[in-house]
Amino acid sequence: MRKIADMQNRLIAAFGAPVPSGEERLRNDAAAPIAFPKQAGPETSPSPAWLNFFSRLGSHRETPVAPVVTSVDPSSLADALGEVAVTRAVDGRITGANGIFRSLTRCDAPEGRTLEGLGFRARAQSTQTIDLAEPTLTGRDLEITGPCGLRIFWWRDVPVRDADDKIVLHGFARDVTEDRLAREEQEAARLKAEALNLTKSRQLATVVHELRTPLNGILGMGQLLGRTHLSPEQQNYIGGIRQAGQALAQLVDDLLDYSTMEAGRFKLNTRAENLRQLIESVVEMLAPRAHEKQVEIGATVMSDLPDLHDFDPARLRQVLFNVIGNAVKFTQTGGVLIRAWPETENVVITVTDTGPGMTVEEQARIFGEFEQAGTAEARSGGTGLGMAISHRIVQEFGGSLSVESEMGVGSTFTIRLPLAPTESAASFVEGTRALPSGRAEALRPSRVLLLAPEGPSSSAIIGLIETLGGTCMQVGSNAEAEKRIEEAGKEDRRFTDLIVDHRLAGGPAGTLVHDGLRRILLVNPEDRGSQPQELYDAWLIRPLRERTLIDVLRGRLGGREQAAPVLVEAPEVSKTSTPAPAVPSGLSILLAEDDAVSAMLYSTILKRSGHTVTRVADFPALLAAACGDTPPDLVISDMHMPGGEIAQALAAITSAANTRGETLPVIILTGEGRLSQHVQVLSAGAAQVMEKPVSPDRLNEVVRQFGTAAMRQAS
Repeated sequence: MRKIADMQNRLIAAFGAPVPSGEERLRNDAAAPIAFPKQAGPETSPSPAWLNFFSRLGSHRETPVAPVVTSVDPSSLADALGEVAVTRAVDGRITGANGIFRSLTRCDAPEGRTLEGLGFRARAQSTQTIDLAEPTLTGRDLEITGPCGLRIFWWRDVPVRDADDKIVLHGFARDVTEDRLAREEQEAARLKAEALNLTKSRQLATVVHELRTPLNGILGMGQLLGRTHLSPEQQNYIGGIRQAGQALAQLVDDLLDYSTMEAGRFKLNTRAENLRQLIESVVEMLAPRAHEKQVEIGATVMSDLPDLHDFDPARLRQVLFNVIGNAVKFTQTGGVLIRAWPETENVVITVTDTGPGMTVEEQARIFGEFEQAGTAEARSGGTGLGMAISHRIVQEFGGSLSVESEMGVGSTFTIRLPLAPTESAASFVEGTRALPSGRAEALRPSRVLLLAPEGPSSSAIIGLIETLGGTCMQVGSNAEAEKRIEEAGKEDRRFTDLIVDHRLAGGPAGTLVHDGLRRILLVNPEDRGSQPQELYDAWLIRPLRERTLIDVLRGRLGGREQAAPVLVEAPEVSKTSTPAPAVPSGLSILLAEDDAVSAMLYSTILKRSGHTVTRVADFPALLAAACGDTPPDLVISDMHMPGGEIAQALAAITSAANTRGETLPVIILTGEGRLSQHVQVLSAGAAQVMEKPVSPDRLNEVVRQFGTAAMRQAS
């Protein structure tokens, strides 16, 4: 009812209304029905719902109001405004129209006809069925082909009562042709651009997949060549090939991730994982790059951060590898420090470097696609996709990736992730009980003196020892270390451990001894062989793992004192203590690979391990060999080959093996990086899916795993 009252008020404002006397104004304070000049037209019998509604509007008035006649003609007003004006009866037949309507329809006498009969129709783009006989109170688009071609009008009807108290429809229409056509062109252009972008992303993904096959041959053959007898000069050349191939592999992975995101196929695969160990593993992977540049790198994870969280470890590792790797790449002096701690509902990870810093403009575009900062030499090492992909992955997590930077000082990248601790955070994971309270007490008895230069590495060690409950003092010279040790001995606050950075290991601090002091050398892996071992009780290899630090510092007592409660950890198995089982030799392996270089690579790897290899190059030959009278012990097949599909091939091989009462493992090699594709292949019967490029060691490991089962089955 409020809308009807508003409509009546607008009509009064447009067409005028009589001025009532003071007595009539008091008696009729509510809005009265409006009467317009009587419109000629035939009586009609239809009574639609809208007509019944408007017919009852005046039945609730206590005092009837006399019809009011106004001298304002709606048609004349519309002519003045350049708009179409039509008056229709309740059956939709026209009872009056202005000159613009008559000119538009080329009909001088439209009375008695309908809008449809004169050529009006609903807009072709409309998704609703429109009855032009029904009134339009909120507006709709109608079109007509007139003297000037196709014209589009925004049409609106206003039901009113005429002088005979009959409801008529005053229709008004405004020409919106240009606006509507422009909008439709924009929408068509948008849809076309989206379709082209999707096609481009699919083509890019296809190209990237195809790149992985020759890249697999380059890296694999380089590894095989590196294991032959080569001169130092040749070894340098092989090292260059390997480094360039790895850079190309990273570029391929970035392009594949970018195409996956652009195509809308990107998904996270969350599970319970140890966040601290993930951070440590990424730092360890990037440490050789940092040490090669004489740049420090270290990480500290606060003790109140639970180990177990639900997240996608592969994607978070990718983000950390990109962000920390960029920090190492652009830092020439100083180092990179990684910190992690809980913050309300988030986990915060910061990566701080002492690089050249960035301008405000560079910070604003650092997360854009194909954007790079820094010098031309630094930019030549990448494509500018890594940070853009990392930013989008963090957004998929529901978090944020931001940067603060100052020229000449360095940059800090901050990752905030809404990671909740998993419900099984107190369970054992890899032999370690993930209890923050246990970590906070792990080094409570330890008082450590750190002899090392100031920098990210020292900050990480101090932060790690303190978050584990110990205390640590850093000194930068042998003289200061000697002084601190003597002072601590006099005050009966003796240090339990002296950690000496190998860069300062030549001074007298390493020879200072007082009761209980344990001397530990801190060294980079590549420098360990050049350090004197007889002067130290233990070693620490940079970057530090929390578990290793606890083991070394807790071992200082040698069983003479009772150890305080610490983390319950399973003993770490050394790679040299238990030799890996040998690859079962003598396996009959069927290799299905259509690329000649890849086939030669895999054949060489397998033959060197003592296996017999038969190669085929398409699916029909694969099925003939795998399903014949003398099937192999193991099948290694590329996912895409001529002559069929992998799913049908797996079904046939599985069926034939079941008929023989055997199991034939099938290992699939592919450049396809989508997890959904891997799942489909595994569901079809594959035993393992390996993503190219495949290293010789990894291939032998998988063959060992399934070859052992095949040997047991044969016996």
